[in-house]
Amino acid sequence: MHIVHLDNGRVKEFTLRSSMRALEEMLLRHGLLRCHRSFYINANHVELLRKDASGYALAQLDHNGTKPIPVSKRYYDALVALL
Repeated sequence: MHIVHLDNGRVKEFTLRSSMRALEEMLLRHGLLRCHRSFYINANHVELLRKDASGYALAQLDHNGTKPIPVSKRYYDALVALL
């Protein structure tokens, strides 16, 4: 699993050898919500939730230089409820 996070305002990345499902309960306790089969997101850092030209939902984070995070149909409603 590839982790991208903010550390004192800087974007940092590392790799963790664990399954998404194995970490889901712990990450939920820390405010991270699954938004895609490959992504968790902190809803507090979502600046904008939009759909692209193809109809796919994307979450734009509030930190410059971060790429939009895909949001699948399965997890879209749960993320919208937190925003």
